[in-house]
Amino acid sequence: MASKEQLRKIAIYCDSYKPRGDHSLNISSKLYDEKFESCENCSHFTKEGKCDLDLIDKVLSSLAMEEDLMK
Repeated sequence: MASKEQLRKIAIYCDSYKPRGDHSLNISSKLYDEKFESCENCSHFTKEGKCDLDLIDKVLSSLAMEEDLMK
C-alpha cells in the first residue's frame, strides 16, 4: 500500500486523475485539505484503497525510474 505522500505524488503525475464530483474526501487526517490532489480524492480510488484503473504501481514505477535517471 502506498503512503499518503505517495498517493499525493501519484495524483500529481497521473494522467487519469479525476477529482470526485461530490467533493467527498476519503482521508482521516485533518492536515489534508481538499485543495491537495491525492488518489484518495480521485473518482477512480475505491473504498478498498485501490485504483480501479490499476495505475498506482505503474505511476510509482515511473516516478522511481525518473528519480534514478536524475542521480
